[in-house]
Amino acid sequence: MTQQYKAAIVGCGSIGQAHMQGYERVDNVDVVAVADPLEAARNMYMNDYGIPQGYATIAEMLENAQPDIVSVCVWHLLHDTVTAEVAQGPSVKGIICEKPMAIGMGRADAMVDACEANGVKLAISHQRRFTPGWEKARELVEDGAIGIPLRADLRVKEGLANWGTHSIDGARYILGDPVAEWVMGAVERRTNKFERDTAIEDSCMGLIHFGGSLQFFIQSDLWDRNCDAGKFFIRGTEGMLHVTETVLKLFNSETGGWKSVDLGLQEGDQAIGGNTNAAQTRELINWIETGKESRGSGRIARDTVEIMMAMYESARQNKVIRLPMAEKEYPLELMIEEGKLPLEDTERYDIRGFLDRSQIDETRYQQLRDDGIPHHQAMSIVHSEMGTEGIRPAPDLPSLPKSDS
Repeated sequence: MTQQYKAAIVGCGSIGQAHMQGYERVDNVDVVAVADPLEAARNMYMNDYGIPQGYATIAEMLENAQPDIVSVCVWHLLHDTVTAEVAQGPSVKGIICEKPMAIGMGRADAMVDACEANGVKLAISHQRRFTPGWEKARELVEDGAIGIPLRADLRVKEGLANWGTHSIDGARYILGDPVAEWVMGAVERRTNKFERDTAIEDSCMGLIHFGGSLQFFIQSDLWDRNCDAGKFFIRGTEGMLHVTETVLKLFNSETGGWKSVDLGLQEGDQAIGGNTNAAQTRELINWIETGKESRGSGRIARDTVEIMMAMYESARQNKVIRLPMAEKEYPLELMIEEGKLPLEDTERYDIRGFLDRSQIDETRYQQLRDDGIPHHQAMSIVHSEMGTEGIRPAPDLPSLPKSDS
């Protein structure tokens, strides 16, 4: 008989909705509670999704709802403390924490340690690992379709921790989750830029070396063309792959040129969203029941965090960083504190600040939602009308790369 699981969501913002859509697609999961300090946010989830219980604190939710699985959907800098608190819940068997896993290696490793100490399975929501393009690309690499992998080229924007975590994690997944040996990075931060209250760079790049001859090269906010968290180009000794979540092209001696690989997609299929979140939930449940580790485990994801942190640390130290790295704090923040990244525009702004619901006009927000405006767009409109400080486009400084962020 299939076991039924009770789930709960901590953080009733936009990303939690994707988790909710995933849970709705898993027959043996019932979402029984949400936790968020904002009453309006809790009520929105309870009304929109028919969730019976809402709590202002995690402690109340854990005590009263007794969930088996908990989604951690708070902003980046809270991931470690919230995960550690949830892991101590007596009923909790598994956690799905949003990406990026953590900001700093000390935080990432503390999350893994807290879950292991409490016998809780920790998965990080790198849900694109469950997309058909990425899964098939991994299969082709394992079958030797491109020979020995040599290089992956990645282009992202809107911050390394935001998009870059998906891209680095995805290339690692396709190539068998190799562990990096050393990293060299460069960082530019001329504006006081934040993303969900986390200080981020204007642009950066990194060279990542793995065992053998495999290397990744990543550019973030340097070139808008073909920037995508789910798209990369992989070259091997006997062929090449062009990979996205829903399109896969192979070039080798057998294809005689670029050939599209059939992924079995039907018209209207969506690569990311509810389907992938459902798949990662099912795999977490399988891990709980059988002990077979999820492809998105915290143990695997912390290596992606380390690569990103090593890029920053390389720029901070002006040298190659060999892994495992010694620095446990957030190297970019340390560079800022040490005066190594002087600003040309000192006014703080947050490229995701419009998602902050703590001080919005709830009446106006609800009017927009009643008119059929989606959550993201409604939040942006309300903040724009309120003239919220710190929510503005990136300043146009001379020689600063153009970006949509």
